[in-house]
Amino acid sequence: MNERPPSDMLKPMRRGLSSLIFVLLALSAGPALLTGSQQGRPNRAAPLTPDSNPAMLALASQNTPPPPNAEQPPSSATPEELSNRTVVLDPAHGGADFGARGPTGLAESDVVLDFARAARIALEAQRIRVLLTREGNQDPTFNDRSAMVNGLHNALFISLHVSSGGPVGTARAYYYLFPANLAPQVNLSSAAATPAAQASSAVPGSQNAAPPSAAHGGLVEWDHAQQHSIDMSRQLAAFVQTELLHRFKGSPEMPIAAPVRQLRTIAAPAIAIEISSIDVTDSKRLDQMAQPLAEAIGRAVAEFPSPSPALAPSGAPNGGH
Repeated sequence: MNERPPSDMLKPMRRGLSSLIFVLLALSAGPALLTGSQQGRPNRAAPLTPDSNPAMLALASQNTPPPPNAEQPPSSATPEELSNRTVVLDPAHGGADFGARGPTGLAESDVVLDFARAARIALEAQRIRVLLTREGNQDPTFNDRSAMVNGLHNALFISLHVSSGGPVGTARAYYYLFPANLAPQVNLSSAAATPAAQASSAVPGSQNAAPPSAAHGGLVEWDHAQQHSIDMSRQLAAFVQTELLHRFKGSPEMPIAAPVRQLRTIAAPAIAIEISSIDVTDSKRLDQMAQPLAEAIGRAVAEFPSPSPALAPSGAPNGGH
């Protein structure tokens, strides 16, 4: 039969022939045609390795595990630790004790209460339980304030103050110094203005020998309760001072060791924070310090690892402000 094959039958044959011709041309042209590099497309046949790609080399170096002896950064508190943590915020003074007074009549006791309320919001946002030693213009004793935190598990104590002097817009964190000669306790309202307060931080721990404890039966003497938490208090103060320095320029780089009376009877990590200063003619300047202070406290507490359980202090607390 001389009939021509239908055009539908010729189409597959033409496609097969075209493919064969393309392969033969590609082989004769070399690998460049197969990879498409002459058309400006990436060479898919060449694997991207760190050696051939600077960006991947940098990424690989970032993912390289550190040497076995490399110093590791301190671990932050876990979400479980934060949810089980209690922070007792202590707005200093109160009642008839106004603390430092400014030229406009502004009272330290009012300012620190506002500071404590702002810090409570920042801490509770992290699921941290917060207690205030006073919610208004009350005047609890030192021992009343200590009793709120002593015996609590995974608790921290932070006392808030405003100085009567010092560079405005600076902040300092204090941890307790047990004086060998039982020197007078520091009044934080004027500590920032005295060189002695700075001198007490010369060598942290060098003069910080705790007096011998009279505790019996695993309990801690009330007046020496802080001696079992000195190291943790120093660490907490360092965490806080780092955050304060970021937000209050001109602040000290290191926390200050001083015999702050309120801290002595705390059986948990305890620090005091002092903001400068009440000696401002515009109260808004102090109002503007509340939020960065709250952020500093919140960040430091979140980074601070959980302390070991403290022993319950013994003895009948006595003595007031």
